[in-house]
Amino acid sequence: MGRAMRSIIRWCFFASVICGSMAWGQTSAPAATNAVEKPGKARPPRIPDGAMVPKRGMIQREKDQFWAGPQDGNRFIEILTLTMISKEELRAKLEDWPPYQKFSEPQKVRLVERIEEFRDQARKEALEVAQDFQLAVRPENQEEFIRRYWMEKLGIEKTLREELSPLKKRLEDEAKKRLEKDFKKIPNY
Repeated sequence: MGRAMRSIIRWCFFASVICGSMAWGQTSAPAATNAVEKPGKARPPRIPDGAMVPKRGMIQREKDQFWAGPQDGNRFIEILTLTMISKEELRAKLEDWPPYQKFSEPQKVRLVERIEEFRDQARKEALEVAQDFQLAVRPENQEEFIRRYWMEKLGIEKTLREELSPLKKRLEDEAKKRLEKDFKKIPNY
């Protein structure tokens, strides 16, 4: 009986230590949070999904579409094309775009900011290429080089999409058939 009593006392002591340490780790005020707030500007307003707004990590599958992927494969081309036009032309194009009319003023401002961020990123990348390949790009011909670099890149992108889309379609169909063979369709009741 002495051994059983000591075992029970040990377990009670162990349980009280665990419960006491959990209670001690709790905050004293129920409203207090342990989250650390980030200093900086307020979060920008969310821009509704649209063809002109790039999204990271979007994997969606439309009805009757077997493969999940981006809704619009030409989104990169459209956005890059917008960055190549002047700011005045951009404003005019956005004003003609029906979803833009539905945006609130902060959303409109944020969309233009995002396009400007993308424009700056594209500019930086083109100038890095010029520097890496030691091309004669001076301040007077910088804008022309940036525009021509991205127009060439767009041409390559469009050509690759056109030439590879039949191959992609064929490979997707073959993969779909293999999956359907291994995972038979469920009969409808």
